[in-house]
Amino acid sequence: MKRKRKAPALLALGISAALLLASCGKDGDRQDTEPGEIQPLGKQKIICYDVTVSAPYMEDLVSVFNAQSSTTEVEMRYLEDSDYEDEIARVLESGEKPDILWLRQPSKSNRMAEAGGLYDLSDMVTRSSLDISKYGQSLDIVQLDERIYSLPFIQNIWLLFYNKDIFDELQLEYPGQMTWEEYAQLAVKINGTDPDDVRWGGYLPIWVPNLGALELGEYLYDDELPATMDFLTFMDRLYNKDHSHPNPTEMEEIYAPGYDTFLDGKIGMMINGDWTIQILQNLEASRTENCRWDAAPLPLTNGAEAGTSIGSNSYLAVYSQSRYPENAFEFLEFCCGEEGASILAARYCFPSYFTESGRENYMQNVDFAQTGFFFDAILQNEEGKHVLYQDMRDIFDREATSYLKGEKSLDQAMKDYMQTRNALQK
Repeated sequence: MKRKRKAPALLALGISAALLLASCGKDGDRQDTEPGEIQPLGKQKIICYDVTVSAPYMEDLVSVFNAQSSTTEVEMRYLEDSDYEDEIARVLESGEKPDILWLRQPSKSNRMAEAGGLYDLSDMVTRSSLDISKYGQSLDIVQLDERIYSLPFIQNIWLLFYNKDIFDELQLEYPGQMTWEEYAQLAVKINGTDPDDVRWGGYLPIWVPNLGALELGEYLYDDELPATMDFLTFMDRLYNKDHSHPNPTEMEEIYAPGYDTFLDGKIGMMINGDWTIQILQNLEASRTENCRWDAAPLPLTNGAEAGTSIGSNSYLAVYSQSRYPENAFEFLEFCCGEEGASILAARYCFPSYFTESGRENYMQNVDFAQTGFFFDAILQNEEGKHVLYQDMRDIFDREATSYLKGEKSLDQAMKDYMQTRNALQK
């Protein structure tokens, strides 16, 4: 899902200032309980911050954990998804000392860890029951000097969603693994085939305009970006030459991002993340008419290994100013381990901690023809490890949008990106 990103450089300054203010506060600033609140006997209350859209599965996790822990009681506090980074910076600036923070991307973890904002979990991880090999590269990317500052929580994978009714109507085979070129040709076949209404061949969000390049392991900090330029040219073809996809301006008119339009039968194929599964199912429950749909692997860039897809992980971390890091880690170990994985999988979430029981739970709850691919995919991280990667991404997104809206040539957009990126790293 697209999430609004706010001036990362300013955000970093805000977090650093918040850490400084917090470190100057008195140890007694935080009360263990709120006035009038009954504290479970012998249990320490800790505070965990997350986004509002996480509430359904977080409440499940908290309910199970609180019932079985004899030492720790978790209280959740939620912030709006679109403003989370700004709001959590304000929370820290206020002097509040939360115990656990949800972090959207690896660059968020690396930036806060470098600024001294996260507790070093390394020793507690070593003593825990966690098998860190089950995290794969999602843990490697947030280790600084081989120290662990956050744990991978939920993994997202990019997929191709398709309208089965449209494919049946046009007598087209359902999509499987295919190349981006095959995807483009298929979108042209679908585009405009409804004589009574708008019908787009596909929907490709604009907020990861280097998606195809990531499949080859090319990141925005690389010296040369040939695959990135190729994929931008491909997006321009879909948006502005084939006109088989809504262009950036048209996407703004159906933004949400395109979920209702997809269920209305006006989009044949939609590139999006696996979070779309739960969003579509939630929308279906409130609608009277919906299309039949399924999901297939993300199309491949030429040269990418078969089975490759793009994904990202969210993370849970202990705030460096937490007064109860051991209690906080107890909850992290639960959420980011085997027990948490099973609960998340039952909630249509793809746990970062891979287990066979989690796989079985997920496949039982998400009944799609190619669900096994979700677990077997060769996953390339959506973000690189560089602590300034989010800044680079914001700069690149701005330049890519200028090109795709026809405001700049591709060469000029890339030149401007490289100049701004290089200045950022000095």
